[in-house]
Amino acid sequence: MQGEPISSGISQGTAYLIRQEVVTYACPIQPEEIPGEYERLEAGVVRAARNLELLIEKVRREMGDDKAEIFEGHLEIVTSEDVDEEVKAIISEKRVCAEEAVRLFSEANALEMEELDDPYFKERGQDFRDIGTQLIRSIGGDDAVQQELPAPAIIVSEELTPSQTAALDLTKIQGMIISKGGVNSHAAIIARSQEIPAIILRDPSPLSIIRDGDLLVIDGFSGEIWINPEEAVITRLEKKKRKVRREREELLKILEEESVTTDGKHVGLYSNVGGLHDIEAALRYKSDGIGLFRTEFLFMETMSTPSLARQVEAYTQAITAMDGKQVIIRLLDTGADKPLPYWTLAQEDNPFLGVRGIRLLFEKESVLRTQIQALLLASRSGPVGLMIPMVASLLPITRVRALIEEEKTALDWDGPDQLTLGVMIETPAAVQLIEEILAIVDFVSIGTNDLTQYTLAADRGNPSVHAYYDEFHPAVLRSIAHVIRKACKMGKMNGICGELAGNPLALPYFVGLGVQELSATPVRLPDLKYLVRNIDSREAAVLVEEILRLPTSEGIRSRLGAFLTERNLMK
Repeated sequence: MQGEPISSGISQGTAYLIRQEVVTYACPIQPEEIPGEYERLEAGVVRAARNLELLIEKVRREMGDDKAEIFEGHLEIVTSEDVDEEVKAIISEKRVCAEEAVRLFSEANALEMEELDDPYFKERGQDFRDIGTQLIRSIGGDDAVQQELPAPAIIVSEELTPSQTAALDLTKIQGMIISKGGVNSHAAIIARSQEIPAIILRDPSPLSIIRDGDLLVIDGFSGEIWINPEEAVITRLEKKKRKVRREREELLKILEEESVTTDGKHVGLYSNVGGLHDIEAALRYKSDGIGLFRTEFLFMETMSTPSLARQVEAYTQAITAMDGKQVIIRLLDTGADKPLPYWTLAQEDNPFLGVRGIRLLFEKESVLRTQIQALLLASRSGPVGLMIPMVASLLPITRVRALIEEEKTALDWDGPDQLTLGVMIETPAAVQLIEEILAIVDFVSIGTNDLTQYTLAADRGNPSVHAYYDEFHPAVLRSIAHVIRKACKMGKMNGICGELAGNPLALPYFVGLGVQELSATPVRLPDLKYLVRNIDSREAAVLVEEILRLPTSEGIRSRLGAFLTERNLMK
């Protein structure tokens, strides 16, 4: 069977099926019963909070503080006054029991998240359902029970909620097969962090063809699954597993080496992170710094805007963990395309061209000021870059710089001066204004995802125009070249932080251009470092001139592939 790999590796084990409970509640109540349901809800919240505290301790002990952060967010939501008020409003208005009110609340929030374009935000719908399930069970008096697994086990389920995944004994798990979710689900994140092979099999559903006790062999590189395979299959995959392990061990050896080309040119390899849970991976893969810290995930963890203290704590932890290496933190980048559950935003026909990024923050200036204060206070712990998203003119930059000075005055700021100001280059307008922008910022980082969609007028979340969205389009690569060359000429730090930064095919182009730092998912850094250390930047510079003359993305891909193949670097 063929599935979609979401965590690499090869393993075999005994199938252990986890079926999701489908529970509906037909429990209308009378007006006089409403106070009693309020009390049941409050008692359930207390029990759910206690269960979550135990789960947080388990996750912190077994997986570290970064993974425990996920459930600390769940705990904040469960105990939130906003949730309490909203669920009680459903009880009184719809006259239903506490369980049904929680189900309606969690389902409404889950559906809202799943309608978003951003793949990470889509996956957060699962969090709301998980929180709802935990609270419903707690209202009914149930405590979480850890399941006994065979060893070694391969978990088979329709989906794995964050709490289910964390409650499992990961020491006994050799693999996971699910039919829902994606690469950004918590199950996938935890699987990758624990190096557990995982596959999504959407059709047919794995629960319809796999039985408890079946011997399963899975290939998390290709996405293939075998049920009760012949010995020859097992032997072949064991051979592949040993080969992959040897290659990986060799690749990981270079992590301790510098990221320099054969002619001695340094290329910083940074990590994109979605929160503290990704910092561990950044450290494991020896990142030169954090090129993009997405603060919107911090704002998604609770049912209200995170306080100044909470933000200072989160940013300081990241800065401290990187121990003096540069950490670039992007201001909250949200809007109608990825709304926060506690902000009511106007519906927009095209949210990608609407009030998002810095535009929304200017409408919510108190939130922006708090975030600036938090970044200033966190900068006492080490160098940090404040990066502005969705810039199309000079005004947002000058306005943010003025706000920084105002907040310094409010804080009686006396240093140290470790906060730098930068811009994410992701609009054609910013590309055209790059010289003027560089004159008033400390650094720029190109967000290739949005730059591609805005340059090519192709919504990256719309499958109907998928063929028109192409990061190797000559217009996109020429825009990148224009920005990088201007930045190098003016002596300003520059980098790439979109998906293209982690694509090995594009790496020779970036090296030849003189890009100072590439920021990608941490797991991609070993492959990027291997390529950097086997490329001559002078040869790559000649390649760039060839690429800039090519009129089609097909021709560009072919030439880049040939460059790597000629040097035996194409995998």
